[in-house]
Amino acid sequence: MDVRNGVVSNCRNFGTVRLNAKNKYLKSNNVSHFEKFTRRSIFIQTEKTPNENALKFIAGKKLLDDGVRTIEFRSRKDAIKSPLAMKLFGMEGIETVMFGEDFITISKNDDSEWHLLKPELFSIMMEHLSSNKPLLSESYYTSLENKKNIADAENRAEMSDLDEESQQTIGEIKELLDTRIRPSINEDGGDLEFVSFDMKTGVLRVSLHGACRGCSSSEITLKNGIENMLTYYIPEVKSVENVGSELEDLGKKEFEKFESQLKE
Repeated sequence: MDVRNGVVSNCRNFGTVRLNAKNKYLKSNNVSHFEKFTRRSIFIQTEKTPNENALKFIAGKKLLDDGVRTIEFRSRKDAIKSPLAMKLFGMEGIETVMFGEDFITISKNDDSEWHLLKPELFSIMMEHLSSNKPLLSESYYTSLENKKNIADAENRAEMSDLDEESQQTIGEIKELLDTRIRPSINEDGGDLEFVSFDMKTGVLRVSLHGACRGCSSSEITLKNGIENMLTYYIPEVKSVENVGSELEDLGKKEFEKFESQLKE
């Protein structure tokens, strides 16, 4: 084997995974908790997350436009707006795919094993990212613009019903989430979204995404980390609740209802 300055074939060997000339993955004897390899100008590093069923793949390049922190796909139907997500969902056992600024978080079901999934996941991502194909289709941007217009209209209507003090409190909550909390969650391959805040009860409702979804430690993080910080800096906040699963169940029921109506 031609080895020069740590280069094996046309790829660098980092002691965990190397890619040979035929793009097959070879495991070394020194396997650590992360893996790195490069091909051409693409560099990918995988890191474990607090959720054993989710892995964070750091792409080494910018994936999303400025101002967009994460985009999550929860099903193959949902992923139709992304060519890469569609390919990833083509693998059995994949449950969610989330794109971050420079990373991709992939979640699997309990029955699948990472050591069987990773080789094909690497191959799909490397092929797509190295070809400079678009991450998102035009239909995504059209849908995004429509959703943004609806959300802006709903937000204006909601904020107009609130007094100045309530508007200021919600603004402070969103700012703290965006500047202090979300960046930390992104590091673990997850994300958090503001849902609502009740000024009367002091209950803040959020939705967890990516590696945080279904993670056994997410509730501890929510209470010991997120809730403690918010209640400390914003006294109006009394507690924080994750309603992500509730929203998903509601969406699923609505979709099933719509499907049944089509069959009638």
